[in-house]
Amino acid sequence: MSHSQLQHKVFISTRPKGKSEDLKRWFAAEGATLLELPMIEIQPVPLSGKMNNTLEHLDEFDWLVFTSPNGIRCFFEQLKTVQGNYSLPGKMKIATVGKKTASKLTPYSHSACFINHGQTGDEFSEELYEQVSEGEKVLLLVGNLARHLIEEKLAGKAKVERLEVYQTVMPEVMNEDILRRIEADDYELIIFTSPSGIDNFRQLTKNTVASSALRLACIGYTTAKAAEKHGIAPVVVASMSNSEGLMAAIAGHYNIAFNE
Repeated sequence: MSHSQLQHKVFISTRPKGKSEDLKRWFAAEGATLLELPMIEIQPVPLSGKMNNTLEHLDEFDWLVFTSPNGIRCFFEQLKTVQGNYSLPGKMKIATVGKKTASKLTPYSHSACFINHGQTGDEFSEELYEQVSEGEKVLLLVGNLARHLIEEKLAGKAKVERLEVYQTVMPEVMNEDILRRIEADDYELIIFTSPSGIDNFRQLTKNTVASSALRLACIGYTTAKAAEKHGIAPVVVASMSNSEGLMAAIAGHYNIAFNE
């Protein structure tokens, strides 16, 4: 395999800490370097009276819906705090966005009965609508910044309760060396996988780096739109909202072959 297109180039990932290993391996195999500059941190939402009550009455729901691995991890951590184990009512059906999210159920001895095939929240909402029966109760486990697409789509057919089990915040500590590298324009592309990551990044750099000077690779159109709101035209936009789609889009931009 020729490494000429990416050899010695430096890319920067803004994913949460520890979530860039797949990207790091791929870039290394292509002769490039990936630096990590997390722009978001995922924290479980502290247990409240409302959350505690919902978790104690899961038998009232027909569906649990997870849109990310973070939702699964934080939900089951909170469930164990409330009831001492990861057990769910026997009739419970679980839906997830994508196979990667579904795979995160395995450590808790559960599996999804519906995994969507689409790559966007809109597609997931459409497919889930066809799966849910009239009058069923759905518990949606999301983060504090999640959009309301699913609730809006299911309204009128099912009863949907939204429970925010994690929150997205800006990390308290930043790598100043990488920030200086960005200010010096000494990088190839900065990779973003969420609108909140872009918002936090611009909050941090708006006075030191012009929007027109930034070169971004975005995962999915929602993240790309967030960049555009800040006056940034992304160089690369992955049509598939996952790591493989992102790597394939970057590979395509540099005209190199991508093998999963």
